[in-house]
Amino acid sequence: MDKKNQIKFYTDILKENEILLLKSNDSFFNCHYASSPLNLLTNFSGTAGEAIINKNGKIKLFVDSRYHILAQKQAFCDIEIYKMPLGESFIEAFEKNYEKGTILYLPSDISLDFYLKLDKYFDLRTYKLDKKFLKNDDFNKKEKIFKVDDKISQNNFEYKVNKLKKIHQNIDKMLVFNLDEISYLTNLRSFENKYSSNFKSVLYLDFKNSDYILFLDKKTDIKIEKLKFEPLDNFSDFIKSKDSEIYLDIKNVTLENYLSVKKPKVLKTNSLALLASIKTKSEIEHLKDSSKKLDIAIYNFKKRLKAGLSEYDLVNIFEEELIKAGAKCPSFKTLLALDENSASIHYSSYDKNKILTGENILLLDCGGYYEAGLATDITRTFYFGMYPKNIHKKIYTKVLKAFIQAFNLKNQKAFELDKLARNILKEDEKQGFFFGHGLGHGIGTSVHQSPPLVNFISKDEIKPYQVHSIEPGLYGKDKNGVEFGVRIENCVYQDINYKRYSLSSFPFEEILIDYGILNTNEIEFVKNWQNNNPYLI
Repeated sequence: MDKKNQIKFYTDILKENEILLLKSNDSFFNCHYASSPLNLLTNFSGTAGEAIINKNGKIKLFVDSRYHILAQKQAFCDIEIYKMPLGESFIEAFEKNYEKGTILYLPSDISLDFYLKLDKYFDLRTYKLDKKFLKNDDFNKKEKIFKVDDKISQNNFEYKVNKLKKIHQNIDKMLVFNLDEISYLTNLRSFENKYSSNFKSVLYLDFKNSDYILFLDKKTDIKIEKLKFEPLDNFSDFIKSKDSEIYLDIKNVTLENYLSVKKPKVLKTNSLALLASIKTKSEIEHLKDSSKKLDIAIYNFKKRLKAGLSEYDLVNIFEEELIKAGAKCPSFKTLLALDENSASIHYSSYDKNKILTGENILLLDCGGYYEAGLATDITRTFYFGMYPKNIHKKIYTKVLKAFIQAFNLKNQKAFELDKLARNILKEDEKQGFFFGHGLGHGIGTSVHQSPPLVNFISKDEIKPYQVHSIEPGLYGKDKNGVEFGVRIENCVYQDINYKRYSLSSFPFEEILIDYGILNTNEIEFVKNWQNNNPYLI
């Protein structure tokens, strides 16, 4: 179906003074899918976004600061783009851009939390969408569910659920919809869905009667003590038969699932998310080993760089090396950008006409899944050539400085890490370069799993053995028109004494470091990092 007919399909649903809300996220996996209605109607391929369409077929696309440049480049020429400033939510942006009328939405496509925020200001109406418009071409890799080796997971389902039961002594029943949390409790994973080790499921926990049921969308021969398995199709009738109070997390349940519970109760705090975020020592060791394999893949990729390769070629080469070095699959869509494309924070278009010429900035943000289905994530900015410009070296070194300072800050308050890095990078705005995203995110079975969330509005305290990224960056164009971006990212954790450790040891780009910008302690840090590094090219 061409774009004109797609728009007609949606406008036929609408009445006067109504708009339709389109999202880029899959309701279960909470991640982008390539053939979402938003993607088909706008051509925007970013991993997060919302759009609205009115009765006249006019479309407005809302994107956060990570996607300003990408949306400008990708969106069809008749699409109006609203670029949300750093820190502004879609709800806040929407209030500024829409004053009256009714919003149509899919109850399976928005969370209860999102619905309640929207419902404060607007009239809402549900609609049904033919499933052929929700076909997800990304979710087509078929593999079985598997159980993580006990040596890695360390604690089994019974141990974890009993720990959760002790925390919620006054709660009899709970529903878990968050797939990261289900994977954590059950120690089950699947590589069926691209860029995810989770699987479509719902977990019912009856603490009082020790009745625990996992509703999942596929058959499995796996046996787990205390845990029953049921087809996901049975969940709707099952939950309708339950007359007692059932607790759930407001942020992790779709409106459709919330309405299916007769007596829903909202959890005040999500203790399960916190439990899932703290890794065991064996999981930390697994992540260290996985990160080493990822380092090897990047090292071998870098050795294969040569003039004439396009962005498209380079992505294929990297992902080939990723699998050769032991990854099961990428943990997210590889972000690879050359020169001005690297100024787009989450660029992933892979231009076949954008090639290595001999003097190029190359930004690579990548990761993989390994045996335990825990995500890895790293970003490095390289220089392909011999003569980087002074502005390249300055911006790279400032980002490196921000990384070092945040890495060495012994403070468990997430916003303090972000604040420190942001203050270091603030002065570069005068030269046209901006830090347009948060400093980091949690890591688990998803590459973005919280807690902790590491940004300037976060209230999270970083706990020992929570794994998270530190990824400062600067993106923009200087007064001479040199446009590029730099990001340096490592995933880290801290011990009980709040000493921080990096999972990766991949070197920094020596040719881009201006040691005159670094202080004595920072120089010593870099020298110690680089010395005898087996991956230094």
